[in-house]
Amino acid sequence: MDKINFEPIGEAMKAFDTDEIDIGRRMPIQNPDGTTGETNQDKPIYEHIPCHISFDSIDNPDENTVDSEPIITMLTINCPLEVDIQKGDYITARKLSFNGEVLETYVGIIGAPEVNMSRQSAQMQMKTGV
Repeated sequence: MDKINFEPIGEAMKAFDTDEIDIGRRMPIQNPDGTTGETNQDKPIYEHIPCHISFDSIDNPDENTVDSEPIITMLTINCPLEVDIQKGDYITARKLSFNGEVLETYVGIIGAPEVNMSRQSAQMQMKTGV
């Protein structure tokens, strides 16, 4: 039985990558004085990476919060397989209009990517008050 090549699907899905993200990551570095430090997660290692931002809302039926009935909103980043995105990365995500204007900016930490045959996606915990 021949395997199915999903690469053409991934390439076609890039047409939906109308938003963008910057990726920051803490990584160990050697300081000039010989000590070990970390990179600043606020300085991106990748910038303006095309992606698709989507939102999912979940009604929280927890009986402890029945009076306030909170709805949990999650931001999901969908991107091509070649994007180097890792759990714990610091993300600045920008929802763009059809002509490239920034409609909204979201900042947060990304969870572990779910990888399939043609794309990857990860949920982002958004920082509030940014």
